[in-house]
Amino acid sequence: MKKSLILGAAALCLPAFAQADTLGFEVGVSAWNQNYEGTVQSGPDSLDIEQTLGLEDETNNSFYVLIEHPIPLIPNVMLARTEMDIEETVNIDDGFIFDGTPFPSGTQVTTESDLSHTDLTLYYELLDNWVSLDVGVTVRQFDEGITLTGEVPIGPSTLTLKASEEIDDTLPMLYVAAKFDLPLTGLYVGGDVNALAYDGDSLIDYKVNIGYETSFGLGIEAGFRSFDLDYEDSRDEKADATIDGGYATLFYHF
Repeated sequence: MKKSLILGAAALCLPAFAQADTLGFEVGVSAWNQNYEGTVQSGPDSLDIEQTLGLEDETNNSFYVLIEHPIPLIPNVMLARTEMDIEETVNIDDGFIFDGTPFPSGTQVTTESDLSHTDLTLYYELLDNWVSLDVGVTVRQFDEGITLTGEVPIGPSTLTLKASEEIDDTLPMLYVAAKFDLPLTGLYVGGDVNALAYDGDSLIDYKVNIGYETSFGLGIEAGFRSFDLDYEDSRDEKADATIDGGYATLFYHF
């Protein structure tokens, strides 16, 4: 990914309409079952993620920590890390070219895809009662990419082919989260989204969930998360991929 997406608006600046009454912390860890579909392209050939590269599903972890405070005008802070790495090996029936490297038919191809990222989110609480609403900005850092390694048998020896496309961009994204508490039950439903769209490219990452928090702050949450990337750097460098699936979170709020 050689072209960085940029935010198509000025930096978000919101007043603190409803800050927390006291200092609060929350930490959580999740397991996310990631299902892969779509296409990637770096050259003349569009490659199906499932059918050509064999990427189907993987379970990865994520974690977050957030700090909320009662100081007006200063945003709350959340730091999150999501692992999105998968590796599969297949024998390809039809040859293709990726990142200028030809992979002939019959090649054994190992694909290592890693869209893991770190998020720094600054947000304000616009509502904070049985209905909560947070709005802010996320700065998302990708630090890996996709690598294809091919093994081609040539007589008694083997020729190794390798091609890669780095994804090391830092993206600013709009962040919105909402939660609806069911009074006197500890149950809630909610969701959040990080989104960016510019010049025909887009990245939309959202969650919907239901959860339960005990009176002493320990809670569980289950839901669905979808990561949808639509990207085109040039006619020959594209990605149209969706990674989604159910997740479960254990958290502690204190």
